[in-house]
Amino acid sequence: MKKQLLVLSFLFLLSSTILNAQSINIGGVFPTIDHSGTISNKLDYSLYYFAAFPLVNFDKPDVSKDSYFHLFYAEQALSFKATNKLSFTGSYVYQRANVIYDNYVNENRFYIQAKYKHSIKKINLTHRLRFDGRFVHNRFTNETPFTHRVRYLIGFDTPINEKLYFTAYEEAFLNTFKDAGVVYGENWAYAALGKKLNDKNKIEAGILYVTWNIGKTNWFNQYYLQLTWISHLYFRKKKE
Repeated sequence: MKKQLLVLSFLFLLSSTILNAQSINIGGVFPTIDHSGTISNKLDYSLYYFAAFPLVNFDKPDVSKDSYFHLFYAEQALSFKATNKLSFTGSYVYQRANVIYDNYVNENRFYIQAKYKHSIKKINLTHRLRFDGRFVHNRFTNETPFTHRVRYLIGFDTPINEKLYFTAYEEAFLNTFKDAGVVYGENWAYAALGKKLNDKNKIEAGILYVTWNIGKTNWFNQYYLQLTWISHLYFRKKKE
């Protein structure tokens, strides 16, 4: 437990360095569906969907004005398992910001990634390196420029007992295209408690911190209560 607390403290210490240049701070809820399945010994598929609903502006609270449908995200991916520890994934993503409003923004995206998993005693560690290729439509100019970025995630989970576990991650987003304005564009940090319901289903509840660089030293800081349903299906029997 001490190691968990140290890692968690590090995540929020890193977040606090960003808060020193804060501009906007909101809080809300973040419902998520994380589904995957085993197709064969080498192939997995995954479906990942979430929605972000800010409910309050911490700087100037006014619930009647602050609540809105901020973000919808839909990801469909296929993974190749090179080994038990190393996998490679390709995916198509659709994202919409300001979902039901006149100033909505549509984005079509693909990514390719490598993920490596290993364990240290009872702690399961994950390292993930991802390349995003992004097509964000500008409705004012009617153009859809291609931009790109790399993302690195480090995460872990560890059991508390037979049913409960603790999980956390930290992910940094670095813009790699010319004239990006800023290189360090986003950061996501997450810490949660999970419960195994059965062999196919789990649920998690925790805090998700998301920050976007919206201009030089200005940041859009988002604090969400994330509620996640995780499921996995086996279309091929696991090896003994």
